[in-house]
Amino acid sequence: MKIPKEVKEAFEKEQYLTFGTADKKGVPNVVIIGFKRILNDDTIWVFDSRFNKSKSNILENENVSLCIFHNRESAFQIKGTAKYIDSGKVFEDAVKWSIEKGKKKKTMGVVEIKVKEIYNLDSGKLVNEER
Repeated sequence: MKIPKEVKEAFEKEQYLTFGTADKKGVPNVVIIGFKRILNDDTIWVFDSRFNKSKSNILENENVSLCIFHNRESAFQIKGTAKYIDSGKVFEDAVKWSIEKGKKKKTMGVVEIKVKEIYNLDSGKLVNEER
């Protein structure tokens, strides 16, 4: 799914987002993330500086979610499928970008999320259904 402009703007303006994962049994885990990037129209990177449960969960269950709460004006939930990457060209590109942007903690891996659905949490509807 293509990430709409208003979601991109909220994503970029908010310093912290919540990132949810679940293990193979469906046991949830939610963490706060501060280093993230919209890579293109349907892909997001989340940077791992110290994931434990999140990494383990992604390796067992690729379904993840992100929540954006933008100044209490708008809120979005992004659902997608994730891949944990800790070597190779994508990882190297992610580390290079994070250093250029001033990330201080070591990047252990990057979670590449393919966006499948985006909900407006104010209306409860899929973003593309609101148009």
